[in-house]
Amino acid sequence: MKKVSELVRFLKDPHAEKISKHKGRYEELEDLSNIAIEIGNEAAYRSLQAEMREVFFDYLTAIVVDSIYKLVPHVLIIWLISLKWPSITVPIVNWQVNILGAYLLLYFLFHITQLLAKPIKSKLLPKLGFPGSIRLTSKI
Repeated sequence: MKKVSELVRFLKDPHAEKISKHKGRYEELEDLSNIAIEIGNEAAYRSLQAEMREVFFDYLTAIVVDSIYKLVPHVLIIWLISLKWPSITVPIVNWQVNILGAYLLLYFLFHITQLLAKPIKSKLLPKLGFPGSIRLTSKI
């Protein structure tokens, strides 16, 4: 069961560990660089800055690879849908819309709705008294 959960976690976000490792290393080098400035060691500061640049570019590379990894499923979905329906018709206004435009519009609407629903849900549910809106605490 543990191996299955690790596999699911890896497939969900395979580059998270590498990104967090590079970010942590960059922050560590930044702290060391600030200490080098405070003590006035110019050679150590230059060396740390050079290493920070390398780590930063590794970090950016990991982010780009992760972004491509997250983009590929959407491209495949659009391609598969476009094989069957290259364009769709909007019923009310009778417009022909390319499937790429419709997919992108629905994708952004979905994420915008999720962003807007979180604050509304957190403010509205406690006022209405729905179950699950009150956090239970155990009294020991």
